[in-house]
Amino acid sequence: MVLDVYGASDIGCVRSLNEDSFCIYGFEEEQFPGFCVLSDGMGGHNAGEVASQKTVQFVAESLMETMAAERKELPKAMQCAVKDANERVFRMAVTNQGQQGMGATLVIAAVAQDEVYIANVGDSRAYAYRNGELMQITRDHSVVEEMLANGSITQEEARVHPQRNIITRAIGTDPIVEPDLFEYDYLAGDTLLLCSDGLSGMLENEEIKRILDENRTAKQTVSAFLEAAKKKGGQDNI
Repeated sequence: MVLDVYGASDIGCVRSLNEDSFCIYGFEEEQFPGFCVLSDGMGGHNAGEVASQKTVQFVAESLMETMAAERKELPKAMQCAVKDANERVFRMAVTNQGQQGMGATLVIAAVAQDEVYIANVGDSRAYAYRNGELMQITRDHSVVEEMLANGSITQEEARVHPQRNIITRAIGTDPIVEPDLFEYDYLAGDTLLLCSDGLSGMLENEEIKRILDENRTAKQTVSAFLEAAKKKGGQDNI
């Protein structure tokens, strides 16, 4: 199976600083194994940017060692990498006055053979697209997601809710964090999308599907996503 992998980030139309960070590692000669890590920073000033960059750096460094050694324990290694990154970002936040209160979301996709392992903290998402159907793999750690789960609001209300950007779990805001872990059985022709809320918050599922339906290369698809989110207002980094 040949994989077409690409990532990009855009500051959007409103923000003065890009606090999104990502890393793509592996996939030599467009094949597995490899991983993608994405993080969306929070904390104001430059702290959000630092939080996302360090989150990606710490997780990537840990997973690079795993990919070079033992792949069978990949889910456990992902969990350990997330917890280690959280501890290190948390220490930075409590010891550096200029970085107090900083944190970041995180979503990871690690590809080994025909299986994909997904981990997330916060509201950056992983989607799977197969045969015209879009499925959200991750579940947001957010106030609005909890309200959806208990039935107090509808999906339509969630998209415009005043608390839609408040997350309940993040990297670096608490001494310990527990990521959610998922296993996805990848088939030839599937598409995986990792994104921050600068994309998912701007585009409806039908708009995301429409872009994926056009079946272009990964680079063309990513470019189309960035432009579509900016046309809808680009309220956040994408």
